[in-house]
Amino acid sequence: ENDELTHRASHTRDIWLHAQGVTGSHVILRTGGHPEKVPRSVLEKAAALAALHSKARNAGIVPVVYTERRYVRKPRKAPAGTAVCLRDKSLFVEPGIMRGVEPD
Repeated sequence: ENDELTHRASHTRDIWLHAQGVTGSHVILRTGGHPEKVPRSVLEKAAALAALHSKARNAGIVPVVYTERRYVRKPRKAPAGTAVCLRDKSLFVEPGIMRGVEPD
């Protein structure tokens, strides 16, 4: 579940990604406590996965928001999987599995 992944299985300095404005899976990019060292190409690959696992998977380009997990909150009394993020940035990516990503 999104709540379990975001709030229990991730570190506060990991990067959280989600397709903007649509329902979909939360994606956590492990940073080893150093989010500033994550290459943009890796961030784009994670964003493409977030877009792929969202309702916008058939769109040409999808906006994906990302931030450090410490800036992601669950609103009080909100349904499971709902998240609000602060200090977010956006990437525009094509949904899919980019070269160099090993699917599970």
